[in-house]
Amino acid sequence: LRSPIMGHSPAQQYQFTVLMVVIHAVFLVLFGVYVTFDEKYAMPGGTDDNTFMNTKYPNYTDTHVMIFVGFGFLMTFLKRYGFSAVSINMLLACVTIEWGILCRGFLTEHFAEHGTIPLSIEQLLEADFAAAVILISMGVMLGKLSPMQYVIMVLIETPAAIAAEHLVEEVFHINDVGDSIVVHVFGAYFGIACSLAFAKKQQRGHEYDGSIYHTDIFAMIGALFLWVSWPSFNAATAEPAEAHHRAIINTLLSLVGCTITTFLTSQLFEPHRRLNMVHIANSTLAGGVAIGTCANVVMDPILSLALGSFSGIISVLGYIYLTPFLSRRLGMHDTCGVHNLHGMPGVLAGLFSAVMAAAYPKEKFGTSLASIYPAMANNGQTESGQALMQLAGLGTVLGCSLISGAITGVLLRAPFLNQVRDEEYFADGDYFHTPDDYDFTTRIAEKIKHVSVLEDENKTKMSMA
Repeated sequence: LRSPIMGHSPAQQYQFTVLMVVIHAVFLVLFGVYVTFDEKYAMPGGTDDNTFMNTKYPNYTDTHVMIFVGFGFLMTFLKRYGFSAVSINMLLACVTIEWGILCRGFLTEHFAEHGTIPLSIEQLLEADFAAAVILISMGVMLGKLSPMQYVIMVLIETPAAIAAEHLVEEVFHINDVGDSIVVHVFGAYFGIACSLAFAKKQQRGHEYDGSIYHTDIFAMIGALFLWVSWPSFNAATAEPAEAHHRAIINTLLSLVGCTITTFLTSQLFEPHRRLNMVHIANSTLAGGVAIGTCANVVMDPILSLALGSFSGIISVLGYIYLTPFLSRRLGMHDTCGVHNLHGMPGVLAGLFSAVMAAAYPKEKFGTSLASIYPAMANNGQTESGQALMQLAGLGTVLGCSLISGAITGVLLRAPFLNQVRDEEYFADGDYFHTPDDYDFTTRIAEKIKHVSVLEDENKTKMSMA
């Protein structure tokens, strides 16, 4: 028995419903058994000091906007995938918030001692960071997975990412205040490995894999929300106050430098010297990723500007040259160009953090040492030793993301799972009720324009002849 609409059996059509019922029921039980309000901040008799809330909540709201509005609209550039991009983004963020609170809570000392997971604004903020990992990977796989496959990806990637983060922070004691390594590098290379393992030739050069005028404007809305809120994301966990302040300044400077070089590089290397909106909506954000690991470090402001400027250049060149090369040589399909926005700038952040650790003048800034490099302050770690730990943390995250992403991609290929039909990649039609003008505005109108352009070109050639 086949569906006349989706081409899938009834059992496949109900897979998403069954999966969501099961996992949400399990999450409800786990929350009921293990999760409680934090006694210090969220229970009667706790502190009356609002300093913690007044500091954390603005960062939380900015990060929340990035997750639900910024990422959501940034991925609406596909001409026939707008409903899926913004709504599946919302679903995956919510599932990850639940799953991330549980996974991270099970690894805490408090859970080991008391058997409960205390919940405060801090845990909600960390859950948003976990959601960012998933949404970065979603950008690589955008348009190629069914809703059920996206959720399966969340269930696998969330514990893998949190375990990798726990390892590099607790064992290697790396400084990664803006989570460029544990969020951006992990999310990007998990998605890339997943895409390579999941690859089909029908995904490359697909007629729906592209934008139209208004979808690029929607994507730019998401980019602007991300750009404006990124300093809060990088500074959210920075302590004490001076490190928090410094992280905001460094991030803004890096974003400004990145934006300027993005425009310069795009205009210089694009054919006919025209700006490309793909670069403007994505590469302008690379500076926030590149500075993230060292956002709290004491450095000359020119270094933040320079790092952001360099990240903008490599991001744009990645879109122009590297993405087509990887698609042609490796068959890698990266829908949003995540490798250029999150992957390479994240690796750059890790490498830069090693350089900064090796050169950190702890005699001059000893008071800031404990908040930036705890191992150097408390365990006698040397500058060169800390630099090696930064590199080891970067390598560990890369390895964990590639392995877990490849395994996930193989699992998602299972034929019994609800798969997107080849002809419906990058399209909403199989999984959403679409309005009456869906086909006309996203497919037919474009072809009419294409035909009219060809006719004009033919008339021009005939008149010249």
